[in-house]
Amino acid sequence: MSVAERVRLIDVAREAGTSVSTVSRALNGSDLISPEVVAHVRTVAGELGYRADKRAQEFKLGRPLTVGVTVPDLTNPFFSEVLKGLAAAARAGGYRLLIGESGEDPAEELRLVEELVDHAGALVLCSSRLNRAGLEKALALPVPVVCINRTVKNAGVVAIDYRAASRILLEHLTGLGHRRVLYVGGPATSWSDGERRRTLRRTARALDVTLDEIEGGWAGHHGYDAGPTVLRSRATAVITFNDLVGVGLLSWLHDNDVEVPAELSVASYDDIPIAAYARPPLTSLRNERARLGELAWSQLSARLSGEDWPRPDLLTPELVVRASTGPARRRARIRATT
Repeated sequence: MSVAERVRLIDVAREAGTSVSTVSRALNGSDLISPEVVAHVRTVAGELGYRADKRAQEFKLGRPLTVGVTVPDLTNPFFSEVLKGLAAAARAGGYRLLIGESGEDPAEELRLVEELVDHAGALVLCSSRLNRAGLEKALALPVPVVCINRTVKNAGVVAIDYRAASRILLEHLTGLGHRRVLYVGGPATSWSDGERRRTLRRTARALDVTLDEIEGGWAGHHGYDAGPTVLRSRATAVITFNDLVGVGLLSWLHDNDVEVPAELSVASYDDIPIAAYARPPLTSLRNERARLGELAWSQLSARLSGEDWPRPDLLTPELVVRASTGPARRRARIRATT
């Protein structure tokens, strides 16, 4: 056994000149201890090499100090940034993450949830693809659950305000003279896609814009494959489900000598890092992805402390205008072959 493993709370208290209970509260982030004392105690604990006995903490709390997390696609940078925010916040609260990827498969997601609950004291479902029955099973489990980008009752909710997002996008495009817009949709199991569609339709009616819709997907190849259908449409502007789809579509347009935005404007959701380096750079709605994770932990932390669920947190995105959107042109005059 190393020296660091032998350091006890009483050793930290003696060196810090305070009580064991004060040390315990300071190390567990209690609001009852002043920030100055917390900083002092943690500095002393670090210098002594103190490490908390996690098993003892879990036994005392009656639950694992682990948060189980499901995500549909770990290759999507949107989720990696959400996880970074969630992991940092949970770590500060003494918890760690146990992550499972469903591969956009609702059945696999439900299996993951049922497995994770055996090892976790709480769950976070990122952009859950579960249907209503599956979600009810998840929420009936004996641990608190937070949903990111999915509105539910009797759980924590953190989501993007898609009503505001759709208005921001369509007002940008109508301001450039676009009156016919095409939406390239996402997975049929995606709540976010459903919200995008509903709010885009509502906003299009309010702005007197014609909105067409086609099926797409969630990855770059889905956007690329949608290229021929997009080109055959009468739209002068396209909105894609996410930036991966948007970048895939831009690639197809480039390969087929379609000038963006001279012939067709393209905009999207999420503003992941690759959007700024697409050709041309992609106009996109910037979401505070790490903030989604931080707020998810804040809701979980409140519930784990015995409080009622807070009100849902809705984040309004910010439009980042880049070179992929421009003034509307007459499609027939630009490309007679369509």
